Amino acid sequence: MVLRSQPLGESDRIVTFLTRSAGKVRAVAKGARRSKRRFGSNLEPLSRVRLHYFEREGSDLARIEAADLLESFYRLQEDPERGAILACMAEVADAFAREQQEDESYFRLLHAVVRAVRDGMDLDLAARYFEIWTLRLHGVLPSLSSCARCGNELGARGGVYDRREGGVLCRRCAPGRPPGGVVLPGQAVEAAGDILRRAPEALIGREVAAHGLAPLADLAEVVFFDLTDRRFKSYEVLRALRGSG
Repeated sequence: MVLRSQPLGESDRIVTFLTRSAGKVRAVAKGARRSKRRFGSNLEPLSRVRLHYFEREGSDLARIEAADLLESFYRLQEDPERGAILACMAEVADAFAREQQEDESYFRLLHAVVRAVRDGMDLDLAARYFEIWTLRLHGVLPSLSSCARCGNELGARGGVYDRREGGVLCRRCAPGRPPGGVVLPGQAVEAAGDILRRAPEALIGREVAAHGLAPLADLAEVVFFDLTDRRFKSYEVLRALRGSG
């Protein structure tokens, strides 16, 4: 699946892919800027393609021989908000996908969530689903069901994410919000449980209240920043589009 495409010189493009068997691959598409006849729209973000490429010794860039289109999600991006959500997913995947390492589970996650968006999954729920599972698959998701300190269930009272401990604490262990922490009410804990138990297609048509999803968005943003030391530009675009920042 295409994650990103950027210009190289006057005629070429560097394209980043998430592959089933080789993780993240960066490759040069010769002549892609000069003429669309060779690749057409096959290199559009989140297109699923059959990629033919070869690696060059001493270079971290492969060379694309062909990219045969298998599935296009281009029309989804005609809607600005949906396109912005998909851009967020692509940027997160680009940041977390392992280069030159098999990562089929992550490939299947991205593909399944994009398909669910196509089939009508709520956009915010889809974004939270992808974020939570990105952290889960890469082994950095804190427990969202029990306290990291005492082990008690968070339950309806929820908890607070403590950045210093890297875990969620119950209300007894963290009666207030620690510096830079994220409050996770019971609705957010419940929403996270649904996300972790169900496939994306099983959540199509389901609506989750903003007060259940918004704290999960805040949690993902904090953890992403702590892991990557950067803010994702696509999220800034989404906030600007929605008039919230």
